[in-house]
Amino acid sequence: MARSTTVLNGEQTATPRASAVAPRATTAKAKRLALGVAVGGLSIGAVVASTAGVAEAKRPKVDPALLRAPLVLTSFVQNNRVDVKRNEPLTFKFSAVVKKGSLDSRSLRVLQQTGSGTKLSIGALIVTSNVVKFDPTRTQRNYDDSQRPDSVVTTGDNASGFASFTDYLVQIPGPPELHTLQNARGNRIIQGFSGSFRTSSTYSDLVAGQPYFIGEGGTGNLGFDPPRSGSTGLVDEDALIELEFSEPVDIDTLDPSSSVLVTRVRVSEAVPGYIRLNPNDRSGRKFQFVPSLGFGSDEVNLAGWDIQVVLNEGIRDLAGNPLKRPYTAPLFRTRYVAGKRSASIISETFANQTKMDPSTIVDGGEWNTVEKGAARGGAATTFPNQDVSYWRAPPAGVTVAFTRQNDPLVTDQTNGSSCQIRPLGSRGQFLFNPADVAESAAIVSMGWGPSSNALFGASHPEITLKLGHTSASALTADFDTNVNVGAAVQVYQGGYLIPQAKNIQPSDGVDANGVTKDPVGGVPKGYWPWPSFTTPFEWNGVNNLIFDAACQSASICQIQRGGFVPAGVPFPNRRAIATNYQGATADFTVDTVILDTRFQKRRRTTKATSLWYELASDTPQFAAPIVSPIGQSGGVFVTVEVEGAHGKPDPLKPGGFIPNTSTATGFTTDVTQIDGHRFFRFRLLMISNLNTNQTSRVTSLQVPYQF
Repeated sequence: MARSTTVLNGEQTATPRASAVAPRATTAKAKRLALGVAVGGLSIGAVVASTAGVAEAKRPKVDPALLRAPLVLTSFVQNNRVDVKRNEPLTFKFSAVVKKGSLDSRSLRVLQQTGSGTKLSIGALIVTSNVVKFDPTRTQRNYDDSQRPDSVVTTGDNASGFASFTDYLVQIPGPPELHTLQNARGNRIIQGFSGSFRTSSTYSDLVAGQPYFIGEGGTGNLGFDPPRSGSTGLVDEDALIELEFSEPVDIDTLDPSSSVLVTRVRVSEAVPGYIRLNPNDRSGRKFQFVPSLGFGSDEVNLAGWDIQVVLNEGIRDLAGNPLKRPYTAPLFRTRYVAGKRSASIISETFANQTKMDPSTIVDGGEWNTVEKGAARGGAATTFPNQDVSYWRAPPAGVTVAFTRQNDPLVTDQTNGSSCQIRPLGSRGQFLFNPADVAESAAIVSMGWGPSSNALFGASHPEITLKLGHTSASALTADFDTNVNVGAAVQVYQGGYLIPQAKNIQPSDGVDANGVTKDPVGGVPKGYWPWPSFTTPFEWNGVNNLIFDAACQSASICQIQRGGFVPAGVPFPNRRAIATNYQGATADFTVDTVILDTRFQKRRRTTKATSLWYELASDTPQFAAPIVSPIGQSGGVFVTVEVEGAHGKPDPLKPGGFIPNTSTATGFTTDVTQIDGHRFFRFRLLMISNLNTNQTSRVTSLQVPYQF
């Protein structure tokens, strides 16, 4: 029995869109005939539509000035927009004809921002004279294949397009990079460009009207894989059901608990299963219903099952148009397989809170509240700043002296007696305990404390910031081994500009020049931000935390405040410094310095937990949970965990059982770990998008099992 972990993410949220309702001609001869019929009937518009991607029209004459002009970008239509549709082509206009051979994913980059950095976005780059389009609904190979003589490629293969509620970067490299766009004469683009945009959740409706079920190959009938028997008409017990629509539909609306109903007629019981895109067709029109544990057999009558399939108006196309009419398929019968048990389902629709554990509210989850009939992830709550200053608030019984330090924000040249000269930069690791960081949450940014409010300006060409968990209570000189719980997460890499500031704590008094060199009472305050994290770090609230900063040198250093525990006082080493930003080990003595630090956090992960469900069996075998919607839009995630337990007699209900939590298996994503337990419960870990504030949602959860 196949097992799988159920993890949904925002990078696989929808299905591709085709560009036409009816299948197009598939041979050169058929295309010529279609063209002749269309012209004979004066259907000029149809001619244009039916020959798109087959034969290019004559290109208009190019303005000679566009052939001679130097190459610069004059317009990026979607730049800085926050409402770009998921299937909207990006449009770039240039001052000159773009040489086709110079255009590729290196010379014009569309990058999707993800939780672990950026990745190239799927799309086809298409150049026409001085205009370049990026079509997110097809791959480059799909477009290139469609332009070949006698090509049979007529539809795109990535109709889902861009991810929803997601940030994208656009980069067009210029000098000094060598791989750049060129004009018709082969001269490189004069200057580069960087831009960005954010998507919405909507699509342009490229196919007018409502979608409808057309069946396998347009026959109006269900298909099967493998096909039903030609002699008996029976369908294999573990066959897949093939569904085909007139246009691409939203896979998130194909819900096996509400819009795609597959039922064993004799017992009126739903067949557990999930929907997936047909792996052999990326048009977005073809899907498969996969029975999780097969259709099973009617062992009482030694027969297969009669199966009913109903599709209703809950199915929608990518633009949100509902199915034109419901479809009820003729019954089909499955092949009898001796000993093949039929599966049952425990289903949660979230239509009420009867089975909700009260901890869901405490953990920030929303169950049938914000959205009726759905579990929602909680809002990304912002926590108050958590400031760490050991010299101002030392641990009980420990003497901590005020100190000023440069590393890792150092200089490569002489700048007075206070600055350490580090031509190769500096790398530092700093250890914090759970009390320092406080609530478990996503760390979204950090700050450091200048030793006075007269902050020097500086520019670091590149810094790399990482965070990681550790079970160690003290640092060693080996940077890599210090992070020993999971892996360190890169939260930022790039330049770091620190502007000049006279007073970073406006509430402090200033001198005649408007500068607070030493605040009132000689207590420097305020924090200067590190660069905003591109990837938040999920702090677990249990282990110690390591902050790792590797910084190339700037033209001037920064003097940071901190605390230092004098020698002879028992205290763990909390700082490790290398005099090279690429160093793997500390070449200074690891010491007890703790720099003033600020943590800014937001709650990203919330939980929705069920009460215990009782099954009518002591020895069930579970299959992977089936979640709808199948995808999560906008860079959010849902992970389903389950837990099993045995039962004990219920003293208040003769013959009844209650869960014996002393036998609980613990939450796990591996359903095989709960096989054989009469009771089970689930927990949804729901991770929000901190950039767009989108939250995850689950409208139904089904857990198949056999007994």
